[in-house]
Amino acid sequence: MRRLVLASSLALAATAASAQAADLNNQLGLIVSGVVDQWVGVQTIDGSAPESFFGGDDTVFSNGGAGYLSLPLGENLSLQSDVKYEYNSYATEAPGDNDVVGPRYSFTGAGHLSWRDPSLGLFGLFGGAGTTDFTFQRQDVAFVGGEAQVYLDNITLYAQGGYVDFDLRNASGSFLQDGVFVRGVLRWFMANDSRLQLEGTYLNVDFANSSNGDMEAVSAGARYDFTLAGLPLFGDVPLFVGYRGIFRDNCRPQSSTSRYDIDDHTIMIGTSYSFSGDRIAVDRRGATLSTPDFNYSCLVLG
Repeated sequence: MRRLVLASSLALAATAASAQAADLNNQLGLIVSGVVDQWVGVQTIDGSAPESFFGGDDTVFSNGGAGYLSLPLGENLSLQSDVKYEYNSYATEAPGDNDVVGPRYSFTGAGHLSWRDPSLGLFGLFGGAGTTDFTFQRQDVAFVGGEAQVYLDNITLYAQGGYVDFDLRNASGSFLQDGVFVRGVLRWFMANDSRLQLEGTYLNVDFANSSNGDMEAVSAGARYDFTLAGLPLFGDVPLFVGYRGIFRDNCRPQSSTSRYDIDDHTIMIGTSYSFSGDRIAVDRRGATLSTPDFNYSCLVLG
């Protein structure tokens, strides 16, 4: 009899604990959260155009930053805004001092509206605009698209796709106009505050002059987030190291029908502060969304 009572008590306790855990999980809804990133790095640019078109290679110091803020609009809806900028050391120099036309200064802003279940995934819409200043030319960009995430234990799968439109001010019809893009991201959380992220983006954009065909670009990136704990005077410091490579073909000078490739590679180290939770909590319940990098062009001077 005692064994029966004990077994019954244990079963009731387990059932109550399970129900309490289920209630707790149901209460883990969306949160107000933010993330601020800041980084410095080195960028190498490789262009196949001859020196007469300011071709060749170039190496510059780069830095950038980003801010993300997510606001719940109810039990499952949320609105996120994000801004980011990038700048390199040659941004204020004359065009002839740059062997290859790569990113000089850029700024992008975007908004995301999404529905999310923190235990399953997310789907939503996003759009934004930005500008890249190459000292002698300014290129504007606008984009819209759809996005989705799937949560698998400590892994997040993230996909985006949409339409992008470029506008190079005061240029002839040989430059970029509009096209489509797709992006995929994988995030692996080794612990609540450490993460490895891999991503890739494909972009296909028409030139304004249809006889020039189109440009294809591929961007690949990797980033590792970790925390240095217990530093004197600073305490715990969240850091990341990363790489980004952009590869584009069929770039054309204004005065030639030749085609050239432009690639650039950026190595970076920075800090990333999350508010209202650790990295995995923010990823599943807060500021988890981002946008592709469009702060590059297919310009070759000549």
